[in-house]
Amino acid sequence: MGAKVVDNKMMLMPTDLAEGMGVFLEVMPGLSVFLIDMSFKKPVAIDRVPQDDQFIAYYDLGEEITTHVLGTTPHRAGYSSRLGMAFMDSCIPTSLLPPINARSYSLRLIISKDLLKSLARPNYPNSVTEQLFDSSQNTLYFYSHIDSRSKILLNQLKSRKIKDGSFEFHLKHTALYLLAYLIERAANFEPIINRVTDREGSAIKQSADYIMANLDKDFVGISLLAEMAGMSVSKYKLLFKKILKSTPKQFYINERLLLAQKLLQSPQFDSLSQVAYELGYNSPRYFINSYVNKFNTYPVLKNSK
Repeated sequence: MGAKVVDNKMMLMPTDLAEGMGVFLEVMPGLSVFLIDMSFKKPVAIDRVPQDDQFIAYYDLGEEITTHVLGTTPHRAGYSSRLGMAFMDSCIPTSLLPPINARSYSLRLIISKDLLKSLARPNYPNSVTEQLFDSSQNTLYFYSHIDSRSKILLNQLKSRKIKDGSFEFHLKHTALYLLAYLIERAANFEPIINRVTDREGSAIKQSADYIMANLDKDFVGISLLAEMAGMSVSKYKLLFKKILKSTPKQFYINERLLLAQKLLQSPQFDSLSQVAYELGYNSPRYFINSYVNKFNTYPVLKNSK
């Protein structure tokens, strides 16, 4: 794209293509970080060349929707889509299609498989660890929300100017903490040993997008979702839980209640009943009970007196 590399770490785009810059740093042996903070003026595709010896953890804090292409299937990422974090084996090809005339802010941790394996080993029996990192048996791969601790770190970094003298220190600091939080979070995941192809990963993510696009309707059911993904019900349920760390029905319930949090902040609703009916709940009382069970607090409208 005609970018200029400065000091082997700063990437400056041609001014007619984008404003802002990218930064690449080695944080420690086996861990590097790549930050993109740009506003693109023209459509571009940023492709990542697949590698066999790395994992990628991707965080998106852009102002508008960034399209994340897994294989050949586009997926939305960022604030508007609720799923702003991805982790995957870097042998899976991906591309990013940033929005035009909006700030794109994304960070990638590039983690060597040897480093991650050594960090993950205390969390699992040795036999499980060997299977998890055996690419012939398993693909480490998941999509999720950015956890609250990571989001705080990323927002603090986002508020800093890249040209500040201390920015590299803060970027490395952020990368190390993000890796630590990622290891802690992954330790709570049930290890599911299964190979995932590019097509299967795309199909599962596409079905999750479908669920999130229809949160105001009743859950469509596992059979239909599996059929949409081109899988048997048993395989679909297994791969969905591997990638999204939840059953499809629980994912639907959680996303519905997370959407409720946003609706409660909107001035267009005057009562909890309106929010409940907007989300497709037949009973406001059932909505309230579900919300309390999820968040351990009573739902409150922003414009309530």
